[in-house]
Amino acid sequence: MQARIRTVWRRWAARTSVVTLCCGIGVALAALRLAVPTMIERLELNALDMRFLVRGPRTPGDEVVIVGIDEASLAAVGRWPWPRTRLALLVDRLAAAGVAVVGIDAVFDQPDLSVDLAAIRAAVDEAGEHSDTAAQLAERVRAQLDSDARFSAALTAAKRVVIGEFFEFGEPRPGESLTATRFPEITVRGREGVDVARLLGAARVHTSLPTLARAAAGVGHVNFLPDADGGFRRVPVALRLGERAAPALSVVVLQRFLGVSTPIVTLGPGDVATLTLGEREIALEPRGDLRIDFAGPPGTFATVSAAAVLDGSADPARLRGRIALVAPTAVGFDSRPTPFSGSAPGVEIHATVIDDLLHGHVLRRPPRAVALEVVAILCLAAAVGGLLTVHVAAGAAGALLLGGVYLGCTQYLFATRGLVLDAVYPLVTVMICTLAGTLRQYLAEARDRRLVRQAFQQYLDPGVVELVARDPERLKLGGERRLVTILFTDIQGFTPIAEALEPEELADLVTHHLDTETEIVFRHAGLVDKYIGDSMMAFWGAPLDDPDHAARACGAALDMLLAHDADREEQHARGWPPVNVRIGIATGDAVVGNFGSARRFTYTALGDTVNLAARLEGLNKSYGTRVLIVDDTFRAVGDRFVCRPVDRVRVRGKTRPVEVYEVLGRADDDGEGLLSARATAFGAALGAYRARDWAAAGA
Repeated sequence: MQARIRTVWRRWAARTSVVTLCCGIGVALAALRLAVPTMIERLELNALDMRFLVRGPRTPGDEVVIVGIDEASLAAVGRWPWPRTRLALLVDRLAAAGVAVVGIDAVFDQPDLSVDLAAIRAAVDEAGEHSDTAAQLAERVRAQLDSDARFSAALTAAKRVVIGEFFEFGEPRPGESLTATRFPEITVRGREGVDVARLLGAARVHTSLPTLARAAAGVGHVNFLPDADGGFRRVPVALRLGERAAPALSVVVLQRFLGVSTPIVTLGPGDVATLTLGEREIALEPRGDLRIDFAGPPGTFATVSAAAVLDGSADPARLRGRIALVAPTAVGFDSRPTPFSGSAPGVEIHATVIDDLLHGHVLRRPPRAVALEVVAILCLAAAVGGLLTVHVAAGAAGALLLGGVYLGCTQYLFATRGLVLDAVYPLVTVMICTLAGTLRQYLAEARDRRLVRQAFQQYLDPGVVELVARDPERLKLGGERRLVTILFTDIQGFTPIAEALEPEELADLVTHHLDTETEIVFRHAGLVDKYIGDSMMAFWGAPLDDPDHAARACGAALDMLLAHDADREEQHARGWPPVNVRIGIATGDAVVGNFGSARRFTYTALGDTVNLAARLEGLNKSYGTRVLIVDDTFRAVGDRFVCRPVDRVRVRGKTRPVEVYEVLGRADDDGEGLLSARATAFGAALGAYRARDWAAAGA
């Protein structure tokens, strides 16, 4: 019982050690997630990009159209930046087409000193058509030369154009005043005592010329926030400069499009931040930035060439009532990496932000996201450890499946709810726990196999040892009741043989004899228990289950007889006397396991069946037989062996008599039926004898 308890404890300890190891890894990674959240930020960003690619492009709304300054526009007008007279003409054309709001992704912080020769030629031609005087011609030319005045007039007339400004980050320059610079502001409120200084701050601003800013319908910053890998996945809805804040271009454009009052950014306790735009309330990141839910690769939004707008060939239906974003789209101008493309026009990101705000396609981290991810890490670690304790290969496959389930669930939340949960730390947890737990289990199994080989290599055939080593669970050490078949062998007349030979010769004879019998036992998948002088004990049915243990023992006994009979010539050549063996076989229950002292023990079988087999081996001398078996063995082998009943005897140590049989041979080898006839005749005579029919018994 104590041995069984030790075995159970060892297995339980081995299994719990894997769970403990995985839980320890989970705790370490969870602590790392809390202490150094940006350690694997690049991997997390790559995982976020992969989420977009798995989700695939989505169809945006039709409210936004991009008026792209593409290759055709550059070929028609000239290199960028264009003279502002051309931008003024573009604004005029868009206003005439019925565009609801125009957003120009550009900052006009310096006067335009360029000369639009095409505009001057057009003015001269127009003066000729009207027969203008020299003074009138000069006035026309002067108007075209003042590009900023022309652009300002177009902005004033359109009453729907939003232009850009740009903020720099870092530290303010010595003596630089943050309050002197004027720029349009957005309302920022701190709720429940939250300091608005939590809003992302800048060092300085490059705003458009005051004349242009006053003429425009609004001004918004064009900044994006680069991530650690250089990608652009966030836009600051509001940027703080000192105690004031400026709205993003996309927010101002959408405000004008919806016709709502001034947007409000609210910073709440914890990580809460929201943007209120009319009746819309959009969740923001804690510092007031918006995670961009990218719609797709470049070209996802409707695009009209600026050249087509200027020459009047653009379809007004594609522009009427929409938001028109004007910006370069030609290759090499203002390109930004996005999840769908390594180089996308920056105006595509502005269009995406407007579409996200307009239709609620906003990505956000759920409340207490870090706590949820830590719980996920710990649960995944414990689950992987539990799976690996069941079966290493199946557990590893189950662990990978578990990681896939987590990834699938978080991908579903991302695609349908816009929730962003980290994937890297949980998946790293699954992978590390799987590798570490698998290695731990394989090392433990290798140790168990090594111990099994060391314990059984002297008892079993190497093939059987390897089978036990590959599946140690089939071996239950420490004493277990099993149905087994025990075999005892002994050399007949060993004492005279020992007296006739020198000790060295006797040792050679016994070694040769036991080698022969051991090989036969191994060949029949038996276990050699022990050698006692010239005797040997072997058994079948343990440590591995073997339903055919009785037949294997009988087959081994017959092969031993044949081997010794065939060895007569070698025995004679060596000067040894003929060796005959007697064998006893008994089938029944026995306790098998490791027995002995704490310092030295052996794997053996104990019980009445063992004693009975030993007694049968000695009974061969009384009956002149070579292989005796009991009735339990006889019934177990069935008709595969030819056996004759010998007697019903009460062996020493037994209170009840047992039926004893002699094994004559294999049924398959008795082709002519001579052995069967002999066994039948002897059985009939024995039956008549027991019935006191002396005449029939003597016949």
